[in-house]
Amino acid sequence: MPWLPLLFIPVFGAFWCLVVFMISHMGWSRLAAQYAVPAVPATVNQETLTFARIGVAKYNNAARIGFTVEGLYLSTWKIFFVGHPPLFIPWAAFGPVQTQTFLWATTYTTHISTTTGQVPFAFSNNRLLAALSAAQSAAH
Repeated sequence: MPWLPLLFIPVFGAFWCLVVFMISHMGWSRLAAQYAVPAVPATVNQETLTFARIGVAKYNNAARIGFTVEGLYLSTWKIFFVGHPPLFIPWAAFGPVQTQTFLWATTYTTHISTTTGQVPFAFSNNRLLAALSAAQSAAH
């Protein structure tokens, strides 16, 4: 039985991959079916979202965003790679933004349209709000 502790690493790795894969099916995979890309271009400057919810799954400090004129790149840290391919979502796919304030925290909620329906998206990043608002204003 001296080999038993050696099983910890592969068993933990498999368990981690299963959990991350299951989390992806709470919203990210619905977006990936339409918006998955091979990688985020190196020219896109990314930043971490301190608060993000896609579908019902929270991605606090795990999701990263990058802006372009055409849309939003969304990715996760490498440790969450299972079931979470990078996404490129055009600005036109986003619905209207609603602001919610509770105590000192302000969050913004919207939805992302896909061919199979809409996926709820909530965030607290003011730069993302400004980019999304500018894109929606330019579209009208």
